[in-house]
Amino acid sequence: MKIPTRFNTLKPTQLLTAAIALALPYSSASAMTELDAINVTATRMAQTVDETLAAVTVITRDDIDRLQDHDLVELLDGLPGLTISSNGGLGKSASIRLRGTGSGHVLVLIDGIRMGSATLGETAFQHLPLQHVERIEIVRGPLSHLYGADAIGGVIQIFTRKGQQGTQIDAEAGYGSHNTTSSTLGISGAHNNTDYSLHISQLKSDGFSTLKGNNPDKDGYKNQSFTAQLSHRFSNDLKLGVNILHADGNSEYDSAWGPTHDYSTDFLQQSVSGKLEYSPTQWWDLSLSLGETKDESTNFTNGSRSSFFDTERRQVSWQNNFFISDESILTLGMDFLRDKVDGSSSYSEDRRDNTGTFIQYQRTMGANNFTLALRHDDSDAFENSNTGNIAWGYNLSSSLQLNVSYGTAFKAPTFNDLYYQDPWGSNGNPNLSPEKSKSIELGLKGKQGWGHWNLNLFRTDIKDLINWVEIAPWTYQPQNTNKARIKGIEASINTALAGWDIAGNLTLLDPRDTQTDKLLVRRHKRTLRVDINRSFGKSNIGATLQARSHSFNDTQNNQRVAGFGTVDLRASHQLTANWQIRSEIRNLLNKEYETIRGYNTDNRTLFITIAYQSK
Repeated sequence: MKIPTRFNTLKPTQLLTAAIALALPYSSASAMTELDAINVTATRMAQTVDETLAAVTVITRDDIDRLQDHDLVELLDGLPGLTISSNGGLGKSASIRLRGTGSGHVLVLIDGIRMGSATLGETAFQHLPLQHVERIEIVRGPLSHLYGADAIGGVIQIFTRKGQQGTQIDAEAGYGSHNTTSSTLGISGAHNNTDYSLHISQLKSDGFSTLKGNNPDKDGYKNQSFTAQLSHRFSNDLKLGVNILHADGNSEYDSAWGPTHDYSTDFLQQSVSGKLEYSPTQWWDLSLSLGETKDESTNFTNGSRSSFFDTERRQVSWQNNFFISDESILTLGMDFLRDKVDGSSSYSEDRRDNTGTFIQYQRTMGANNFTLALRHDDSDAFENSNTGNIAWGYNLSSSLQLNVSYGTAFKAPTFNDLYYQDPWGSNGNPNLSPEKSKSIELGLKGKQGWGHWNLNLFRTDIKDLINWVEIAPWTYQPQNTNKARIKGIEASINTALAGWDIAGNLTLLDPRDTQTDKLLVRRHKRTLRVDINRSFGKSNIGATLQARSHSFNDTQNNQRVAGFGTVDLRASHQLTANWQIRSEIRNLLNKEYETIRGYNTDNRTLFITIAYQSK
């Protein structure tokens, strides 16, 4: 940005308790995510978290190294508003819930390009390699006004690794329980106006049996991946860059359909994108990005191919930021998306196009900050959608800000919903409407000498939820039938106490089907995560505590899944200026628990890593 930085039904007792906890007088300031961290996802342009009116979490590469997680599922689980349910260990299917919305209500971007399966309507988080991630931005709340379909619960944007000034070589090798191995090798750097990065990695594990009472064999996992990045800024201030992420491998799993059979999936996750940035004048920045992502899976039963599902998504985005004055910014843009699918199942249509146009206006007036955005999406596969957002922020003091927002969003029907053709009679419904939502949020955030905190109250109403309904014996068709209402509160704090860095968050939810008054499937009314870390010279130690209340595995709330709590420990020591050793113990108390009824989770595990980084 060329303008100066701007400061842009729950029980009453629960709300009061959270507010009191946030007001406790801790001593000093340290946090996993500082308020001055930059994010671009919330408004599609660079702002600090402090300036942003939306609820944002930023995870850096330093955070990833310190937390020592193996994949995105482990890293994201339990962050503010986020829970993940998994069908087993590494590489097994995982469903993400953001503020109680469905797993298809979270839009995932890789370097600005839309990722995910157009048949399932979800993203395979379990296969995206964490070793190649530079930064992750999580924006909670509706963002269809900027990104179009699927951003009802929010957006998660993943940025691949970039080069820094000079030349750096980094490498890691690790070994742990279940014969799990991890290795990474990379070179990156920046010289004059050119920066680059190249990393390769592999993650392998023998795993454990995923489904209870099923084939007792170990369900292993293998993921080999690489990323590449190259960008150059020319003398006329034009910048060109390209990013590539590729991951492929195999994941073994169990199925109730054949408890004695061996099942596995070969997968491919790939993102290729290029971006041009240029400033024709002092008051106009423009960007043009192009990209293609692939989500491919081939399923095997006893070694023979049984099915395959491939998605190819091509995207073009054009964006213009006009700096009207020091206090106001106007953004105009257009996105074009083409989805193509192929598979062993039959589809009456295998391609669809969507064009979205959007406008956003940001304005500062004294202690007031306003954001207004509108978007129109024109699809050739379902009815057109109009979405919008209005947000107001008010600086109650130099360290306290009040935010209020209202936004609408939608989720597009998947290819399975619209075009699936079953020879036995269960077909898709081309007359489906998108799922639609309305959300309102009240937020309060503070920044004091001892740290910072956030308190957010929100409500989301979703209608026209798509449900496969039995229209004849053993014959199903999707219809817009259900409605949901999600009320919640998020409280988070980042501080330091007696030398310990502390990052904690509590989420309280009331996620209900408004027609049956039952809790939505696999949602937890209470979730808690606390991360603590401390340095002792060249050594660091830390722990993560997670706790969830019970959930239900069915719509009628008959299949109860018990709540649980886990504790993870980690430590690292800087052996020399270039070498570091890390170790972690996950599930220290060897807790037996489930996130999905009938599926195993891991016992206590140990993992040790040796890391090298040139200076």
